[in-house]
Amino acid sequence: MNPVSVDAGAPSGIRRVLDLTIVRIVLALFTTALAGGLAQALVGEVAHRRFHAGWPDACGALAALAGYALYVRVVEQRAVAELGWRGAVAEIAAGLAGGAALVGAVVGSLVLVSIYRIDGVNAAAASGLVAGFAQMMFVGVFEELLMRAVLFRLLERSLGSWAALVISSLLFGLAHLPGNGAGTLALVIAIVAGAFFGAAWLATRRLWLCAALHVGWNFTLGHVFSAAVSGHERTPGLVEGHLQGPDWVTGGAYGLEASVLTLAFLAAAGTWLLAHAISHGHLVAWRSRAATPRPVVAATRAVG
Repeated sequence: MNPVSVDAGAPSGIRRVLDLTIVRIVLALFTTALAGGLAQALVGEVAHRRFHAGWPDACGALAALAGYALYVRVVEQRAVAELGWRGAVAEIAAGLAGGAALVGAVVGSLVLVSIYRIDGVNAAAASGLVAGFAQMMFVGVFEELLMRAVLFRLLERSLGSWAALVISSLLFGLAHLPGNGAGTLALVIAIVAGAFFGAAWLATRRLWLCAALHVGWNFTLGHVFSAAVSGHERTPGLVEGHLQGPDWVTGGAYGLEASVLTLAFLAAAGTWLLAHAISHGHLVAWRSRAATPRPVVAATRAVG
């Protein structure tokens, strides 16, 4: 009888299944969503009438990060470089400031043409800023984990950066359709916003910048300028004002995220980030898995 040669380095059947992109996407989405949602709900029960209102959302965001990290360590069996702490503070600061600046640019432009009129300052809203920030932190971190760290990154693994950017941006846009007053322009802008956050991921190859941009944008829009966020019910913020003008400029019931000015600023910022990513060789060609770039350490170096 002739001996049978066995390749000791060949992956097992389970390993081959776990290497499939669709399987990884499902496992990553499930683990991340379960950890974040469960922690938010449990802490919400415990913290009811005992702790600050922002605790459930903050803990939910941290748990979602932990769930994603657990998936990467167990399934992908690698270090979670995209959540590395070295340079994270700089990227988070740049993202929060950048998101706030973009909203400020949109609102400031509308003030200049007398479409947004400031009525006054709502000092009472200051007491809810911490809880509001925690809420937007959960939304920003959770959505960026699902859309960029999971969907974009794993689609890129098989299809390359461009296809992954298009698909994840389309899905991001569709996910924002249920908002009140959502129409064609709101959908287009949400897709562009998805591409903007995707470009931020590509610029650093890490989560912190794109998540912080998302948080900074939502928080400034809703809790500073009292505008509706993605068509959801408006929350009184620090600055009270009102919009007057055509819906394609004011965004109508959906809010400023359906304004052509938002489209212009997000498109410009996204193009700049994408150009940076391209110039630094951060994009991956179709099926060129071996060429996946390593994460950049800090935003100050990545987008400077």
